[in-house]
Amino acid sequence: MAQPSRRAVLGMLGAVPLAAGGVLTSGAAASAASTDSTPTGSGLASRIQGIIERPVFAGSHWGMAFTAADTGHIVYALRPDELFVAASSFKVFIAGTAFEALGPDRRFHTRVYRTGPVVRGVLRGDLVLVAGGDLLLSGRRRPDGTLDLPDPDPTNLGGVPLPDPLGEIRHLAGQVVAAGIRRVEGRILVDASLFREAREGIAIGDTKITVSPMMVGDHVVHAVVTPGGGAGAAGVVRASPQTGYVRFVSQVTTVPASGPARPLTFGDDVVSPDGSRTVAVTGDIALGSQPRYVAYFVPNPTRFAGTVLAEALHALDVPIAGGIEAALAGWRGARVAEHVSPPLSEQVKVMLKVSSNVHTVTFPYLVGAVAGRDSITPKATYEQYRRRLFRAAGLDSDPAGAADGAYTADTFIRFLTHLKRRPYFARYRQALPIMGRDGSLAGNQPNSPAAGHVYAKTGTGGLATPTGGAMLHKALAGYIELPDRRWLTFAQFMRQETTFETVRALDGQAQEAMAEIATAVYETLARSPR
Repeated sequence: MAQPSRRAVLGMLGAVPLAAGGVLTSGAAASAASTDSTPTGSGLASRIQGIIERPVFAGSHWGMAFTAADTGHIVYALRPDELFVAASSFKVFIAGTAFEALGPDRRFHTRVYRTGPVVRGVLRGDLVLVAGGDLLLSGRRRPDGTLDLPDPDPTNLGGVPLPDPLGEIRHLAGQVVAAGIRRVEGRILVDASLFREAREGIAIGDTKITVSPMMVGDHVVHAVVTPGGGAGAAGVVRASPQTGYVRFVSQVTTVPASGPARPLTFGDDVVSPDGSRTVAVTGDIALGSQPRYVAYFVPNPTRFAGTVLAEALHALDVPIAGGIEAALAGWRGARVAEHVSPPLSEQVKVMLKVSSNVHTVTFPYLVGAVAGRDSITPKATYEQYRRRLFRAAGLDSDPAGAADGAYTADTFIRFLTHLKRRPYFARYRQALPIMGRDGSLAGNQPNSPAAGHVYAKTGTGGLATPTGGAMLHKALAGYIELPDRRWLTFAQFMRQETTFETVRALDGQAQEAMAEIATAVYETLARSPR
């Protein structure tokens, strides 16, 4: 297969703008400063310098800080006050605000009501599916209560469908049947009034999604594309999960494995009078290749939810006479089904551990709507909570550069140190990727002494340069737990101009380097007295 387009690769990396006035500076170790007063301080500085001055990082620019959470003692610092693009590491601010505003035990209720009586199994009225803001109506919960968190996530490029993304919807349908309903004379109504839906970009090319309190299956139906029987044959496309909400039409061509190939994407998207959609899938797939998965983000989450609930009921021999519509204000009914979500401390893991941007853009709306009881401007209300938390951490409520996605290591250190003192800290840091163990850090330093003791959010950003290359931005921010239970807060950043062809490889090398630096700090401090 041909390489994906520059826009596609940069989208995979989460394209973000440079901070105003940002420049690329040569000499990675310039301005390094270690303020560790222990005898190992100079050794740590040399070890870090050896990592960031490797030939692969020639021309890179680094900034970082490692600080003792209890004393504020700076273990090591390199340009801690310089602005760097934080990319997805900024998600620690969203998650922290959610923990502070909603509490780690907050659960979200998805309910089904009936608007009329049930007479001999016939509901003489409508069923109303009411969104409560649960972001995990996606089959992620395993029987043991843990979450299925594949990396890449199904909402990200390269992700594949979860085994049962409609499991919770089928569970609700089963409760409806258990309530004695065998036929519905009315409609399926969907109440998404918790907050007003909006459109937000998710850093995958130009992709935007509809942010809604009614999130089923992460808003995704995957087009599963397999090659035809020979070169020139049409590719085969099916939907996963199978649903009448969307029908994919193949405009995919099977091409020789050694030849060029157009990227897989979506073409015409036609809406039928009943609200269902017919979507063309275009591009090429190599002969003999494995199935490819392309995420289609449903434009109307409420209709999608109503459709899959109706289909789940039909599968249980419960016909629905009417259509699927949005619920109007003022409806009344009796509850017949309910699904209660895992707590917030689990909800945030999709955003933090596997970095779903779909969940990321939804959380501010959820915080504003639930904590602030603001259904009209919930994102603005979220910002009030976020600013309040920043002030409590001793930070400017709107730090310089933040509007462009740029922060200093010091900003992260102060914020994370404040959260270290909050009662929910243990559950907050467990929601972060754990180095060598899970999430986006699972493959980094798995055999080092620090594995399992570094809790940190990764960040990757890509930006095309005027010269046709790519500017890579990397970040890692979180906590290090030392053997004697001392805690460090830290933030690391790097930016480097590279070529389009090598940006993906450099991404992995930079992340591993940051993990190595965290290991170096862990090993150095583990040998040091208090």
